[in-house]
Amino acid sequence: MFQRFKNLFQRCFSLILIFCVLIGLRTNIFGNSEVHFGPAVWFKQSSYPNLDETLQSSMNFSKTGKGPNTKIAKEQKPSTSGSHSLNDTELKNVQDIHVIKKYYPKVHITNVVARLGHASLDGSVNCSKKEINLSQTLLPITGLVSFPGSGNTWTRHLIQQMTGIGTSSMYCDEELRARGFPYECHHNRARTVVVKTHEARHFNLFKNIVLLLRNPYDALLSCVNFAKVGHTGHSSKQVLIQALTKTFEHYLRWYVNLTKSIIEKFKGPVHVVQYERLQSDMAGELRKLASFFNLSVPDKDIDCTVKLQEGNFHRKTSEADHIELLNTVYTKENLLRLQEAARYSEKLLRNAYNVDIDLGGTTERLLFQTS
Repeated sequence: MFQRFKNLFQRCFSLILIFCVLIGLRTNIFGNSEVHFGPAVWFKQSSYPNLDETLQSSMNFSKTGKGPNTKIAKEQKPSTSGSHSLNDTELKNVQDIHVIKKYYPKVHITNVVARLGHASLDGSVNCSKKEINLSQTLLPITGLVSFPGSGNTWTRHLIQQMTGIGTSSMYCDEELRARGFPYECHHNRARTVVVKTHEARHFNLFKNIVLLLRNPYDALLSCVNFAKVGHTGHSSKQVLIQALTKTFEHYLRWYVNLTKSIIEKFKGPVHVVQYERLQSDMAGELRKLASFFNLSVPDKDIDCTVKLQEGNFHRKTSEADHIELLNTVYTKENLLRLQEAARYSEKLLRNAYNVDIDLGGTTERLLFQTS
């Protein structure tokens, strides 16, 4: 009698235990906070143990903070929120999604993306330079057009860090190719996100143009300095004065005519970027660029680009020393002519593209306060 009662008790206890386990799996009380599953899906966790790692790998995120390899998404606007759910376009970019769906047919991927995070940076987030690659799909060839000395190289660095896609050039600078621009001399330009040029003769190659502008006082000085000492060096004041005396008229016409030529000769989409605005509101300007490229770029990648904004070719000087240098190398007459060129260029852009831009900016105000 006792034995029969013992067997009955063991069977009831086993049924209760099984029932509790099933309820636990269904309601997720065992601590699986990473991914939440639909109520009809009961499974063994060991059937596909590396779901989190698979998603992270297929989205190309790393623990060092590198963002995803960005792809064209023609019908998708860039995300501007802290986190977002994966839409149909993004799902297609997850290489192993068919494997995940096989084992987890009702995965709510939203929570995984939120955990990976596109929120603004804090002290706990680490960023590292991205590995720069060619685009996996053909892109519309987009010119990055600027007068020499307007920050073209630095802007290319920012674009590469933001997108993970290489930039190219209509020229071939071996120094640039060796120090951060691996596709500088690459001829398959439809696999790069922008193509550098300083000349109107290349406009017929482009579908789109990013026009990069800098105040003319700094642009002409930087152009002359580069001609003398390269990307990061500093010429003496005497050398700069002599060079500007010889080249001022030529460079001034080049500065104005480049903008005028785009307006008159190029009929495709044009996006205007001001170097100074890129400095003061980098995240905002990068988002506008991503939208113009029709690329979906996570906020985290933009935040990391801001954090890693210093490239290999960015000169540094104090503001006071810089204004003193400008007042030294330019005559008062030339300063007035540069001011006139800035107003004329602003008028061209306002009439052609309805762009409200202050090309003189702080540099001009400081110059004419002290001149």
